[in-house]
Amino acid sequence: MSLSRRLGAGLALLLGCAHGGVADAGPVVALTIRPGPGLHVEGKVGGAAADVLLAVEEPRSLITATCLGANTGAEVQVRLPLLQGGWQTLPEVPVTGVTLGPAKLPQFRAAVVPGTGCTLWLGLDVLGRSILDLDLDAGTILVTRDAPKLPAALEQIQVEVTRAPDTDRLLVAGQLTGTAATVLQTLILATGRSSELGQFQARLLGAESVLRIVQLAPGWEACDVPVKTRADWTRAPAIGVLGPEAWGARRVVIDLAAARMTLARPKGAAAPACRQAEDAGPAAAQRGAGEREPR
Repeated sequence: MSLSRRLGAGLALLLGCAHGGVADAGPVVALTIRPGPGLHVEGKVGGAAADVLLAVEEPRSLITATCLGANTGAEVQVRLPLLQGGWQTLPEVPVTGVTLGPAKLPQFRAAVVPGTGCTLWLGLDVLGRSILDLDLDAGTILVTRDAPKLPAALEQIQVEVTRAPDTDRLLVAGQLTGTAATVLQTLILATGRSSELGQFQARLLGAESVLRIVQLAPGWEACDVPVKTRADWTRAPAIGVLGPEAWGARRVVIDLAAARMTLARPKGAAAPACRQAEDAGPAAAQRGAGEREPR
């Protein structure tokens, strides 16, 4: 049995319990996206404001010790797979008093990671089988168990997504173009961080700070995507992670239960002319510099 299936029932079920919902009705929770790399949303821990991120790339939720106050002791240790490859043993604690937007979450467990300030990454153990409807232009996320009905005025395309057998992380194949090469590679789908590439692979692509083009489906392209490189990347077959800025659409639905990703845009909208902009430079390479990201 895969890791995330062992971990828990998921955010939609937790919120259903919190609101007295039933299995076939699931709540819809509307969240506001805050500035920063990844999907930062409004949230509190123990009544105090916290930096909360929805992080589908994390099998287990993570929390910094600052959020816990005096209750930092942990009798339980958990061994978790690192995003870049390998494993790490971390203390695990029960987390209570978490408010996500308008909804209060029941108690769940999270691994404690280093960091300044109070940051909570909600991983697959809490997000579970939820459906995330992301409208990046409106700055909103709907968390639900029912697939949203996208307006007929939107063109839609399905992106094939698979799951890593050891961690249940979502994997997506993307055509990546740098200044030196164009390749089709497998990457981890990420919502709690910006895009990252292994240092060696980024050097071969000519994308040590910016990917000129990312394409998840023909005609759906993201241009001049800022990337961070990491020398410790050992994970195979994925060469990095793709954050929301690299998906090639501003409206995206991620169905965690079905491992399905839907990209949407207004019908007739012109695709970004990345390939005609050979001289376009890495204009936004430093966006988000200095933000905290786990491990």
